[in-house]
Amino acid sequence: MTPTVLGTAMKTVCFAILAVAAIAGLPGEAPAQDKSEDVAQGFRAFIVKEPRYPGDDIRNREGKMQDLVTEHGLNPVIAVFSRVIPVDASHPLADVVKKLDELAESKEYKSKRLGTYLVFLALKNEFRKDETRDARLKEIAQFVSGVMPKRTTIGVAEATETPDGTEQPLVPAQVQKMGIAPEDDIVIVFYNNFKVVKRWKFKANAPPGEADLKAIEAEVERVLGAKKK
Repeated sequence: MTPTVLGTAMKTVCFAILAVAAIAGLPGEAPAQDKSEDVAQGFRAFIVKEPRYPGDDIRNREGKMQDLVTEHGLNPVIAVFSRVIPVDASHPLADVVKKLDELAESKEYKSKRLGTYLVFLALKNEFRKDETRDARLKEIAQFVSGVMPKRTTIGVAEATETPDGTEQPLVPAQVQKMGIAPEDDIVIVFYNNFKVVKRWKFKANAPPGEADLKAIEAEVERVLGAKKK
């Protein structure tokens, strides 16, 4: 048998084996989306409100930049990212913050160092270069004054950035690595040991509701154990 004929025959056999395996449902490599997803990059934000520590505590980074992923390390975290800055505490995001506070303050989850934070993706460039930052900070401060978070850190970061020497806005790597797509207005990520447990995505006109908050709490209970009634 010539090499050409032999090669053609081997290809035919391989395709036949793959077809039979597919029909028979033989085990193969799991698709990428079924594999555990890593939180593979930090997330820097300008901290607008840090309710966990007194103002004179060195751990209080209010008014400064902070890498929130690095800060919480291997601990479980519920991170919320929003392109929407609510006008006041009547917005559903206020209920999200209250639920995060409730979970983080519970005895069971406090002992497991559950962290919570909300970052508004409201800047069009890096904080140091964004000319709208003062207006955005004022809007976020107004929301914070109505919500009065107890355990949830609140910050602001850029949704896009324009690298020095260029004119083309880009989506920051930290936004992409968190699984936040351009069409996502609100994203909630529950991760533990730098592994994404679950991600919820919402549109601005369909923000998280009571059922969504219950689903988030149920997922936390599944991973960290139920709270005592």
